[in-house]
Amino acid sequence: MSRWHVFGVRPGGACPTLLPAFEEPTLLVFPATAEGEALCGAIAAASGAAMLGRIASLAREGDALVASRTTHGGRIAVRLRVAGGLAVAVVNDMPDLDGEIALGAPVEPAPERIARADQRVALESARIVLGGGRGLDEAGFALLERIAEALGGAVGASLPAVDLGLAPVSQQVGQSGKFVTPALYFAVGMSGTPQHLAGIGSATRLIALNNDPAAAIFRVAEAGAAADARTLLPLVLRAVEARLAA
Repeated sequence: MSRWHVFGVRPGGACPTLLPAFEEPTLLVFPATAEGEALCGAIAAASGAAMLGRIASLAREGDALVASRTTHGGRIAVRLRVAGGLAVAVVNDMPDLDGEIALGAPVEPAPERIARADQRVALESARIVLGGGRGLDEAGFALLERIAEALGGAVGASLPAVDLGLAPVSQQVGQSGKFVTPALYFAVGMSGTPQHLAGIGSATRLIALNNDPAAAIFRVAEAGAAADARTLLPLVLRAVEARLAA
């Protein structure tokens, strides 16, 4: 018999209800709406609960709970095995529940305006775009941001990079993301799939950086370098800063 308890949490219930203290391993499932996703993230941040994201199915296996979700645009299925503690998830269709928690409508907060500081130039209107793929890590994307800021450009990302959490969806370029027409697109750590290239204007000059000399991106790039981004990007940043200082 599973020791897990699964509760559905529905925002905007008839009366306010505080979340109880959970002693047993518990999964809170929220509807996959903007309000449900916001509440799911807030509760995970406040409680340290395991964040499962948007799950497609849920099953009990012995004393564990196993959820499945898709990634890479639905091409890969991931099984998440949770052994204990508190976990949260969102789902389109509610699974079999042990109970339901109804939350009352929240009090309307006074709006607080905060200046956006993540990117100075809009991706769609940038004349220089630095695109990062899954060949980069968090440090690599941080370097792209610094180079883009120095050049007055913007940072884009491929779908796999977004799926890995390296960049937000708002920076995704490609068939399922944004269409950009910069004068120059610097593709870093990207294989060069047709789905991503479909989001780049045909008049854009493409420069590629990939550690695989056989990467498909080099067949469409005007110029490129087969090198490690961890080595080359710091040199690019230094060269840009030196040129601007001069």
